Amino acid sequence: MRLLLWLIFLFVPHPLFTQSAFVNSPTSMGRGATGVTGADTWSPILNPAGTSEAVGPSISLSYHLPYFVNQLSSKNLLAVLPFRFGVLSVNVHQYGYPLYQENKLSMAFARTLAPHLHASFQLNFQNNHLSQSGAGSQLFAGLGILYKPLNAVRLGFLISNPEQSSISIMESTSNIPTLFVLGFNWSASTHFDISCEVEKQSRFDMLYKLGLEYNINQQVWIRTGILGKPINYTLGLGFDVMGIMLDAGMAHHEVLGISSCFGISYQFKAKQ
Repeated sequence: MRLLLWLIFLFVPHPLFTQSAFVNSPTSMGRGATGVTGADTWSPILNPAGTSEAVGPSISLSYHLPYFVNQLSSKNLLAVLPFRFGVLSVNVHQYGYPLYQENKLSMAFARTLAPHLHASFQLNFQNNHLSQSGAGSQLFAGLGILYKPLNAVRLGFLISNPEQSSISIMESTSNIPTLFVLGFNWSASTHFDISCEVEKQSRFDMLYKLGLEYNINQQVWIRTGILGKPINYTLGLGFDVMGIMLDAGMAHHEVLGISSCFGISYQFKAKQ
């Protein structure tokens, strides 16, 4: 069993060497891993520039389970805190199990630069731990942009690790992926929107993603999408239960099977 897990770790995409960096958000997973144009409680994962529109503090928790393998699972704890000069967001991320584990702390500052332009700067501290070899750590940066040229159109851009940092453990070096994402979102109506994204990650070909979301009376959200090659099909649901958001997303890979992601978030009311 342990040998099988190591083979999965080496050859199956996971947070350090994955095609999509957004699988830890349940809303993103449901709509084809799109989300760089979003502005909700999950923006600290997807594009911290979206937090600049936050009207009050929020806290979120998510759990991602790829292919029903517990040893590949990951967790996120997110907090967003608006203040006078901008918005501060924090993301605590953990992936893996005792034999191999990744822990990352991300802090971002977002601010509205112009009526339709928002930007963020993110600083990440990542620690990788191998039970047989020890641990290594590294700092790397991220930059996010969110632009709304029209009321119904949003453009998003994210770059992570532009400095191409790596983590060394003894004589082994692991490159932290450098990630570029460009996204487009069109709100076709007050209830329906379409997201398209293109993503380029080091060591991988270009990745194309399409996501759809339908909002029913501001209380129920239905999401679906496609991404990747071979194609992954995704499906998601969201519920507003007395101000508490419950989100779930699933993705089906034709070879590896089903991955799931669940999350809960709450946005506090803004002070008057």
